[in-house]
Amino acid sequence: MSTHFVIIGNGAAGYRAAKALRRADGDAMVSVFTEELHPFYLRRQLGEFLAGNLTLPEVIFQSRNTYRRDRIDLLLGTAVARIEPAAHAVALASGQRVQYDRLLIATGTRAVPLGIPGTDLEGVTLFDTLTCASETRKALKDVRRAAILGEGVIGLTLAESLLGVGIRVTQAIRGERFWPEILDEQTSALVETILEDHGVALRRNQQPRAIIGAAGRAIGVETADGETFPAELVACGCRRRPAVEMARDAGLDVGRGIHVDASLQTSDPDIFAAGDVAEPVPGDDFGEEGAAFCWQRAWAQGGLAAASMLGHQAAPTLEAVRIRTILFGHDLAVIGRGHLPESDTVKALEFREDPALYRRLVFENDALVGAIVFGTGETVHELNRMVAQKAPRDTVEGRLGLAPAAPAVDRLPSTFARHCPICAAELVVHHGTRAGAVLRCHACNTDLVVRWDGEHGWLDVDQP
Repeated sequence: MSTHFVIIGNGAAGYRAAKALRRADGDAMVSVFTEELHPFYLRRQLGEFLAGNLTLPEVIFQSRNTYRRDRIDLLLGTAVARIEPAAHAVALASGQRVQYDRLLIATGTRAVPLGIPGTDLEGVTLFDTLTCASETRKALKDVRRAAILGEGVIGLTLAESLLGVGIRVTQAIRGERFWPEILDEQTSALVETILEDHGVALRRNQQPRAIIGAAGRAIGVETADGETFPAELVACGCRRRPAVEMARDAGLDVGRGIHVDASLQTSDPDIFAAGDVAEPVPGDDFGEEGAAFCWQRAWAQGGLAAASMLGHQAAPTLEAVRIRTILFGHDLAVIGRGHLPESDTVKALEFREDPALYRRLVFENDALVGAIVFGTGETVHELNRMVAQKAPRDTVEGRLGLAPAAPAVDRLPSTFARHCPICAAELVVHHGTRAGAVLRCHACNTDLVVRWDGEHGWLDVDQP
């Protein structure tokens, strides 16, 4: 009797697993259940589709005919209501029950509800599926202004696409800076600068209170402090969390995601999880916000999950990338815990080769636990492997051939007194003086440059 492999979800992890299972076992039954209405596509291309740069057939990675040819049963628009581990079955929303021998949960993430009035109005979108993108694209002819509520990859993609078609964009962020749970201060500042330079109106410290509507359609957003800004299109749900509800109800071990071991097996030996929904144990690099929002990682895990479901020994995937996207031509990658602030045990090296290129390496007890790359993705693959391996600091520095640049400080944080290096007269350098400023010694009239390394200040003779 042939083995029946059932997969819930048809994103990068689910699709890759289905293909790998079929290739390895020509006699098995492979069934994929998804609430999506379209076959596998890459969500990172939704922005290009919205902007009109890609057609619907170009976005869809594989047609239904491909699934048929590979003898993969793809059930679109089919929701799984619950998992019944004891019976080795999944119950569909229609009431039908389907038996499985091995089950893969690849349900990805879901939008975090805003919990405010007006989310049911026409013109409000989550922009997280191709169906949402298609509906949004049709509605753009009536949109002049858009509001994006919150931070996230979806918001970045949507902002760039809307600006590209001439729509004014306002983005409300909850705190002082952009996405502090994922990005360090320098990367937040770089992202904010790019967004504002391209026309996004950032509203900091804004908590949406309600989406305002008229005749059933969104016309604006009201914030908690009483401010209102107009918008015919409102994107919410930028913040996402792993879709673990079904797994939790089935009695599987669940944290922020579904707990899995190195082979992606859950607490049930016949159930596996892969992609954004899977949380490795220990989940040090999973992050407070939940999943690794990266299709490359999901793709790699899909292959590993298939091997494990077949009972094969496979090397664990060395994937630590949490986020990778392109923002107005700039590569942005967050690997592991690249956003961590410095502490007694955590140290960060920051590299600024030029204003548009930034790299940050984060070490915990001298082991690489995270990195952020902005501007170019040429080192992402190598950093990904080293973060996954928790490579020691000397190995990382030697392999990358990098040395930290001198800290760039705009203004001195305190007042200090120093002697002139020429005549030894005492000079006072006041708090707020700009590093690099030129001062003249009152005794010998020598021009002196204020230097600051982040901890200490001194005076150099100005070289013409």
